[in-house]
Amino acid sequence: MREYEKIFHDDLSFRALSIYRYLRYRQGKNASCYQSHKTIARDNSCSVSTVRRAIDELVKKGYIEKINRRRPNGSKTSNMYICK
Repeated sequence: MREYEKIFHDDLSFRALSIYRYLRYRQGKNASCYQSHKTIARDNSCSVSTVRRAIDELVKKGYIEKINRRRPNGSKTSNMYICK
């Protein structure tokens, strides 16, 4: 089995698989993306809580890395997601 096919044979929920495909589509040259939960939810026609659960599942299974980002003033901004 090819490496990129592994995700389709893993025990992922349908929504986690959809969110992973979306993040892969939105990633830049360094395999990372910065979409907010709200943007991901809107673009995938689901709730923000569904996005959070799917991202948690993907992080737990090792398909993405989530990095919390902060603005220079210390306030939170969107997370950075690195697809593996």
